[in-house]
Amino acid sequence: MTYNSYITDLHLNLHPNQIDLLDKWYEHSKKVSDFFTIAYYPYHMIEVKNGYKTEEEIDFEKMHHQWGEIKKFLNKKNKEDNFISFLGYEWQGAGLDGDHNIYFQKDTGDILLPKRYEELVNSFKGREVIGIPHHLGYSVGNRGKNWLTHNEEFSPLVEIYSHHGSSEKDQTNLAMDRHIHMGPRVDGGTVLDGLKQGYHFGVIASGDNHEIPALVKNGRAGVWAESYTKESIWNAFKERRTFGFTDSRITVWTELEGHPMGSIISTNNKKSQMYVSIVANSCVERIELYKNTQLIDIYIPKSSCKERSQKETVCFKFKLECGWGPNVKIFPNVYEKNWKGTLKTEGKIKSVESIFNSFDNTFNISTDQRTVDFNCKSQKNTDTDHWMRDGSMKNEGYIFEIEAPITSEIQIDLDGEKIIYSVLDILQKSHLFVFEKEARKLVKNLSDLQDFYRSDGWYHNAYKAKIYQGFVKEAYEVETYFEVVPPLIGEESYFVKVFQSDGQVAWGSPIWLKNIEE
Repeated sequence: MTYNSYITDLHLNLHPNQIDLLDKWYEHSKKVSDFFTIAYYPYHMIEVKNGYKTEEEIDFEKMHHQWGEIKKFLNKKNKEDNFISFLGYEWQGAGLDGDHNIYFQKDTGDILLPKRYEELVNSFKGREVIGIPHHLGYSVGNRGKNWLTHNEEFSPLVEIYSHHGSSEKDQTNLAMDRHIHMGPRVDGGTVLDGLKQGYHFGVIASGDNHEIPALVKNGRAGVWAESYTKESIWNAFKERRTFGFTDSRITVWTELEGHPMGSIISTNNKKSQMYVSIVANSCVERIELYKNTQLIDIYIPKSSCKERSQKETVCFKFKLECGWGPNVKIFPNVYEKNWKGTLKTEGKIKSVESIFNSFDNTFNISTDQRTVDFNCKSQKNTDTDHWMRDGSMKNEGYIFEIEAPITSEIQIDLDGEKIIYSVLDILQKSHLFVFEKEARKLVKNLSDLQDFYRSDGWYHNAYKAKIYQGFVKEAYEVETYFEVVPPLIGEESYFVKVFQSDGQVAWGSPIWLKNIEE
């Protein structure tokens, strides 16, 4: 069986006051995802007394009216577009079992909000509905995952990473401190706790986004489906053929004895080979193999920095990031910038991946594949009072995949400036272009300062464009095998975790192995 990978955000929350944005979110998702999912968020903040606020379900009539509007919208789009969508909503209950996103195979489901997870499962019994737990790593009983009530048929997937951080385990380098009021992360409800208790589930990453669909920096989900149909993608959910990644796209595929990730396998072989294939967006630093949640093996790809012929043509990727800029405390009205640029190469542009934090990121590759025109918007959020809004700096950019002679030049015309580096320059190190003239004008207009003994005034307030070190194809497309030994009794789980040299991480869903003679 062959499968195709499709990428999406399986955790896009639409709030009651955002219903008018549904069409905008849907159209944006068509640009940045392979299919669309919506998790309607039927909750809001209420003031109890003396300024104290807490969260509860919205008015029942308003909730069901809005739910009806969402269903009508998706039904209409399903008939008009060749773009698959899944209807869903977020369920929190009493907070004792953990938060779950509820998705329906068909756009005909109803919102049910019982207090406990077991009631929820029973309410949807016999129907094509799944519930995906998220931010599992918080305290059990306080919106973290309660594995004691888990039903693996109803919840075939779990969200290992989102803008909350990583719920893989308590001790990990990926923090879980975005919502400090919900933390800290603790053992008990994590993904690895679920595996230790013998549950079968696939893993995804997804945004938990409340502003813009499929934000790159918050993680996204990948599925392996037989074809681009709603039924095939739904089967991928149910059969756990999924993977997740923290940032830009990292595609993960694993198989064991011809069975894909998510499979439960019985074998009489004394040893088996687990095949792993990774297609990343930068240099793959290492691939870790976990058996029963314990790290047992590491594959480190050989260095791709070999000496190359001056006449050689290489296929490589590099990232262009645009942003930074003036301190909003000093320049409160200068908090966003629209970037316009063109990249030119003597070779061929093979692919472009946008690194977006807004709706304003677009690109167009020329028919001869030698140029790409692009637009993006970097911003700093000055409104940090909203209870869900991300107040961090939001840079934007692109990952370009290019095939070109190693001595040829890459030219980027960016906001009136010309940036030129050879392919070899880009493969050897990163580069920074500082828009200092613009910053000097800002500082002079505000303070009349033109000269100073240090560069802080204009460098700190300058917009910048960074070209990250590029890597050739053999560094970001990696294949390997791990040897696994079936257990004498019982069942063992195996999954891989992928690290890029820039710190990005991806996970593949586990494969479970049994001895056929048991």
